[in-house]
Amino acid sequence: MQNRSPNRIQGCYTMKDIYNDYIKDKLYGDPYYISFDTFRNLSKEYTEYMMDRIIYHADTIKLPFRLGFLSVYKRKPKTLCSTTLSIDWEESRRYHKVIRHSNDHTGGFKYRFFWSKIKCMMVNKDFYKVIFSRTNKRLLAKAIKSGNYDYLEYEA
Repeated sequence: MQNRSPNRIQGCYTMKDIYNDYIKDKLYGDPYYISFDTFRNLSKEYTEYMMDRIIYHADTIKLPFRLGFLSVYKRKPKTLCSTTLSIDWEESRRYHKVIRHSNDHTGGFKYRFFWSKIKCMMVNKDFYKVIFSRTNKRLLAKAIKSGNYDYLEYEA
């Protein structure tokens, strides 16, 4: 078996690193001292709450410490060509040729999670990005396909 190549970014900041930064100035008897399991569960619950507000309520979440805003936006491509339409992999495999999504069910709109860094007060903010999990992307796709939710339109 062949080994995978190293990740593009080697110095990832993990949940354990975040916990260690949080706990380093807390004493054992301190009311803010919590175990790693409790810290992880609180982080998971808050992330689920934020995703629920973003996906099912079409809210814009303001991140603390002036780190910007998270939301979902929709955008209609100016032209429908191979560079603006995504590949429909299921249909492409079935018919053995490249077939693209036409987004007829959404009126031609494309939807994305978006981290607005316009008011973000961070050095080198262009080098940072947020990658949402596959689960959250699937939840967004399911919400869009249900047709019960509408999101802000992005104006470039």
